[in-house]
Amino acid sequence: MTAVPRQQAVLTLAEALVVLRRALDEAERLEVPVAVAVTDPGGEPVATARMDGVSELVAAAARGKARTAAALGVPTLLWEERGRTEPSFVAAVGTVPGFTPLGGGEPVRAGAAVVGAVGVSGGTADQDAAIARVAAQAAH
Repeated sequence: MTAVPRQQAVLTLAEALVVLRRALDEAERLEVPVAVAVTDPGGEPVATARMDGVSELVAAAARGKARTAAALGVPTLLWEERGRTEPSFVAAVGTVPGFTPLGGGEPVRAGAAVVGAVGVSGGTADQDAAIARVAAQAAH
């Protein structure tokens, strides 16, 4: 029996660039310098950018937020909020490599399917989350 390759919807490069541009535009509108990472459903980067003056550590956080949103299919702000009310949750997730429970990661969907994610870092958790939310909606 021949195995059939698994087909999964993914964010195209063109769509990732639209998401990236929308995030940067929203950050400029809010006057918040950020780093943005757009990933495929597996959390691998498709497009990234850092606004002037934004450090590599901030960019690493954006990549982590995008990976976490892609892997779990929910906004990362949910995990940050959970951590505020459950200190044991914060301790537990510290043992999970790559898990970034900070606001600013949003899954990008095509219908119900997660086709990628966007991570934003550089502002407050609420600013990052708002920018990521607007950007995630730009793909389709």
